[in-house]
Amino acid sequence: MSTRVSSATNLSATYFMRNFYSNNRDAMKSSKRKEYSITAYDDSTALHRAAKKLKNYKYSDDENTDNIRGTVMALVDTYNNSIDSASNSSSSSMKRYAKQLKKLAGKYSDELENIGITINKDDTLKANEELVKKADADTLNSLFGNDNDFTSSLYRVSRQMSSSSYDDYYTSLRAGSNINLTV
Repeated sequence: MSTRVSSATNLSATYFMRNFYSNNRDAMKSSKRKEYSITAYDDSTALHRAAKKLKNYKYSDDENTDNIRGTVMALVDTYNNSIDSASNSSSSSMKRYAKQLKKLAGKYSDELENIGITINKDDTLKANEELVKKADADTLNSLFGNDNDFTSSLYRVSRQMSSSSYDDYYTSLRAGSNINLTV
């Protein structure tokens, strides 16, 4: 999916993913994810950035619609990464946050489906890029805008998840655990 910014430059949804994973871009690549033990922090931080970006868009500005769609596509991948890393974490708090994210997506499954996002059996999201491209600004605003519960809740849970995963990471460091870091 390509998006347009005000300079008429076309960007792919990957641009947004790189932006959300700016602290550790390798964490967004499936081939690199298994090499790192701190992906829950990277994923939850990226999810928080995606939710914040969606909250701050001006949905009435037609120039933003393609950017919003690209951000939505990146959000789906970031959400799935967050579910994966939190569910596979040894931390009970991460597992609890994964359940909260799944419950939130389930609560808004009809609204998500209206723009082409469905929930898989494993509670990850799947976006139909063609349907997301067809979603208009009003429909996107009704789900992702600043005053809407879905994005506000996603923003809050991802912030809590990021903070908790950082605390887990710091505790592991203090305990002398081996943690693989990106340099």
